[in-house]
Amino acid sequence: MSPSAAAPVIVLAEDDPGIASLVAETLRQDLQAEVLVVENGALVVDAVVQSGASLLILDISMPGASGIDVYDVVRNHGALGAMPILFMTAEPDRGLATLDRHGTRDVIAKPFDLDDLVRRVRAMLPAAA
Repeated sequence: MSPSAAAPVIVLAEDDPGIASLVAETLRQDLQAEVLVVENGALVVDAVVQSGASLLILDISMPGASGIDVYDVVRNHGALGAMPILFMTAEPDRGLATLDRHGTRDVIAKPFDLDDLVRRVRAMLPAAA
């Protein structure tokens, strides 16, 4: 990434503090990304809008609103409709069903390999200007 390029902003919707911390730190180090962790599904859309995020990593089982519900809101939100979304879930079958219904970009099953996660996230981020 060139020095003048802004760091990508990623919203990580994950209610498990251990997983959230590990993923956020990995993405910060490997991708020089700004990672905003949101632990409640009901707060995800506001966090995405306020941060100007480039990518949403979304757990399916979240307090407040499920990842599936959040996904539907994001997809129906005019400015966010095309945002890349990665489901990161212990319920990959539910993520894949959503993929089939709504065109989710990718699903990664927990537990996951951190190198695989970084590769997928890198591929989903918009190219640097």
